[in-house]
Amino acid sequence: MLASALALLCLITPACLRDPDNGGKVRDDLPLQLLRDGDLLFRCGTSTESQAVLDADKNQGVYSHIGIAINDGGTWKVVHAVPGENHDGVDHIKVEPVDSFFLTTRAVQGAAMRLKGCDTANSRKAAQWALSKCGVEFDDRYDWNDSTSLYCTELVQRAYESVGVNLRGNRITHLSLPFFKGDIVFPSDIQRNDSLKTIFKF
Repeated sequence: MLASALALLCLITPACLRDPDNGGKVRDDLPLQLLRDGDLLFRCGTSTESQAVLDADKNQGVYSHIGIAINDGGTWKVVHAVPGENHDGVDHIKVEPVDSFFLTTRAVQGAAMRLKGCDTANSRKAAQWALSKCGVEFDDRYDWNDSTSLYCTELVQRAYESVGVNLRGNRITHLSLPFFKGDIVFPSDIQRNDSLKTIFKF
């Protein structure tokens, strides 16, 4: 419990105290041609924040972060809400190439998953909804009931809600730790959706 509390303290530390320089190498084994707009991209990160998420996740999930894929001018990109990766020092929703999302210094493992039964048009609309939120502040309070700012799972959940799909079902995790009390949706809460199928993973 103490380890989880200390990890979560790292998670809520202001991003200005973190090093935003990620560097790393692009993976040459990502089959990006298999992607479709709206696919969910999961990764297990390398940062202290990533470890904090895994430590706090009662589901014992293997992924600490999630984003949503979109084809932008022929390049596969991912829209995601993440702390500590914006060079302007402000945490907000951003879009970047999938190659960057899965850099070796950002991901030790990752996966692309697709919602079965959701047609291409709605998946595209969900991805476009997420893209429209670029620049919205990252929700460093992890307040599920306030959508004026968003954290990673909030973003993808709200994106699919915009087309009438509930990714998480009724799955939500209540945390009661010294530094945080409240409800959080972890990547594992979405991954446990039975309608998701894996497109690729590493």
